[in-house]
Amino acid sequence: MGFHSNARVAASLVVVSALFLASASAVAALPRKLSQDDLISKLCSKTDYVTLCISSVKKNIKGQHTGVSVLNAEIDAAANSTKEALAKATTLYKSASSKVEKEILGTCQEMYGDAIDEAVDAKAAIKAHDSASLNSYLSALLTDVETCEDTYSDFSRASPLKELDDLIRNLGSNCFKIASQIGL
Repeated sequence: MGFHSNARVAASLVVVSALFLASASAVAALPRKLSQDDLISKLCSKTDYVTLCISSVKKNIKGQHTGVSVLNAEIDAAANSTKEALAKATTLYKSASSKVEKEILGTCQEMYGDAIDEAVDAKAAIKAHDSASLNSYLSALLTDVETCEDTYSDFSRASPLKELDDLIRNLGSNCFKIASQIGL
């Protein structure tokens, strides 16, 4: 019995050693933890507006860098640009001399206000892990901004807000791409 016991112990040690080596190899094969800048670059690299994504996320990110914090930062960038567009529309409204221009800018002000609310709701949807609502709020934000541009087109006028509206649309596009990468 002594020989068989020792043989079993030896066989067990061989198995345990093999498992340990296999585990160590598996751990070594895992990708290293991404640095905070690497995470931003990785997520932004899959967006349509990579440079914009990296710069806007770095400007707006708070706290520990995670996929969710990168998405929140890009939504904040879209919301901040929308607030800038709202401020510009408000200034233009105050100095507008024609009724049509005031009507257009009034529509834009309303749409930008709604878009800012949509950004707040999108961040709440992220917190609730509600991807359907997140997509809905991001789509609504983009639709609100597009409505401002469409109003200018309807009156055959050039939009003084086009550059900001394009920026907001690009940021919104990036939000969708980041959300899809992180499983939201």
